[in-house]
Amino acid sequence: MKYLFLLILISVSLIGCEKEQNKQLLGAYYKFTINGTETVIENGSGVNNNIFTCDLYGDTALYVNVSKLYASAGFFVKANVLPDGNYLLNNINKGYYTNPADLKRYSTNNIYTGQVTFQRGTFQASTMLNTLKGTFSYQVVDTITNNSINITNGSFLMEVTEH
Repeated sequence: MKYLFLLILISVSLIGCEKEQNKQLLGAYYKFTINGTETVIENGSGVNNNIFTCDLYGDTALYVNVSKLYASAGFFVKANVLPDGNYLLNNINKGYYTNPADLKRYSTNNIYTGQVTFQRGTFQASTMLNTLKGTFSYQVVDTITNNSINITNGSFLMEVTEH
């Protein structure tokens, strides 16, 4: 019996290692440009490991959040159905950015808007990962100071967690 338990434990460990290898092979990233400076946030690299969240809630909501030290960015899209395609970012579907220079959170609204385009896919090496890739650009504002930031040339490739 203890050999069976040991065999199961080893098998689970090997499967976990394969998935981690696939994540590394996927080369997940989230990148964008602000005022001519490109920021690239890669999955699991950097000080304290970068945070990489890509959650799909059925077919009705998508939440993407990444952070690197004091900078964070992402978007939230909600609809009755979320097929691959283009989505407006505004006061309902939010794009956001936390500026590491002033630690303020900027977001889209009815005036400062943008768009995200995404496509679901799969990545397979030794095991399969559900993925989401796409592009985005949006303008965000800090409603207290009225300072705005243009986020351009955005693109991403991430593993999706489905809920």
